[in-house]
Amino acid sequence: LQLVLERAGAERIPARQVSIEPHNLKSTPPAMPAPAASQLLPEKLSASGYNSFVTCPYQFFATRMLGLSGLDELSDMPQKRDYGDWLHQILHLYHVGIRDRNCDVGRREILLREISANIFSAELDKNAAALGYYARWQKVIPAYLAWADQRESQGWHFVIGEQWRDRLLQWPDGEIRLHGRIDRIDENDAGECAVLDYKTNNLQVLRDRLKRGEDHQLAFYGLLSDSPVASAHYVALETTKDKSGDVEAKRFVEWQQMLGEKI
Repeated sequence: LQLVLERAGAERIPARQVSIEPHNLKSTPPAMPAPAASQLLPEKLSASGYNSFVTCPYQFFATRMLGLSGLDELSDMPQKRDYGDWLHQILHLYHVGIRDRNCDVGRREILLREISANIFSAELDKNAAALGYYARWQKVIPAYLAWADQRESQGWHFVIGEQWRDRLLQWPDGEIRLHGRIDRIDENDAGECAVLDYKTNNLQVLRDRLKRGEDHQLAFYGLLSDSPVASAHYVALETTKDKSGDVEAKRFVEWQQMLGEKI
């Protein structure tokens, strides 16, 4: 400032001594702000939503609370998800037919193949690329029938399938509605119920899935069921050495109770 004044030919400013009274400052360490987004909490929760929350809470916040899900890619080619949907339709029609018609064991393969042909015929009219999935399923049919007949011989019978369920889960200061579609519920001669979920994977993949403890889908479906569920199984719709089968969840009743408390 003095230099500017000198260049402008102005008088210099006389220096002054200023004393500032000392003050004692109090230390206030910064604290991380607590997240507050109660208004964004979803009113409904699905099994996939809860799995997303367990896998990555940030992902759950971004996709389920902020609604920032990515756009689906457009493709004319059938995907594995489509294949799973077709098999769900086929098996539901098949087991309803067995339940309602009392179909003989000798005619069951004919029935399953007829239903499969009808479903895939409609899909092949839309896209010939579905033929690969049709051939894949035809190889699985004998193994699946052998497993289903063995399960029936153990006293288990198909009751309902492809059922949408919802249940209000409440706690002292809140609530959320659980919802989802249960692939299948069986009942045995003792009146016990079991939840079954079809997967287009082989047995080893499903065993690993349950062993890691990261997938809570079966326990979630147990919570959705109207009746108490004693057991739950993933059913493999891929063969291993020409055999299919199921993987049972361990300590399922306890798992259901723990899941309800966690949610």
